[in-house]
Amino acid sequence: MQALKRELKKIGSLALFFFIGFGYILLLMKLFLKEYYISTYILSKALVGSLIAAKAVILLEASPWMERFRGSARYVSILYKTFVYTLAVLLIGLTEKLIDAYWKTKSISGAVETFIHSEHFYPFLATILCIAVVFLLHNIFQEFDTYLGKGSLLKFFFSRPQNQQNRWV
Repeated sequence: MQALKRELKKIGSLALFFFIGFGYILLLMKLFLKEYYISTYILSKALVGSLIAAKAVILLEASPWMERFRGSARYVSILYKTFVYTLAVLLIGLTEKLIDAYWKTKSISGAVETFIHSEHFYPFLATILCIAVVFLLHNIFQEFDTYLGKGSLLKFFFSRPQNQQNRWV
């Protein structure tokens, strides 16, 4: 029961982080698309994307691939994890887009060409780049938390300062 609680807490905190990050990206996209009178739903996309990303990060963290640069400089580990997470999102998203295009063209080469020349190609790349930034921030925060001690970063951001004099005056 304790393991289930820990797992739910970990998924919940990761999902919240990704929900905020993905929500921000999708809100920007919605604002840009509003100029062209294109309506999009961001809340459900951000919620589903954040839950999937949280579970994917937990699964990838348990894999031996993520241990590859554990002893290297922290920036190497951060960049490697960001690359792996972003590559996973890119492959999943690309597969989804190509399957959609395949149903229309009935050929793989036609699906690739249709997707590359569609109006969805550049927004797809922009979304992948934005998601990479969210993963980068997650990995930076994770390394800071490891360096400062587990839970220290959470305590730093969410606890009130204790009777300290104003050090900035």
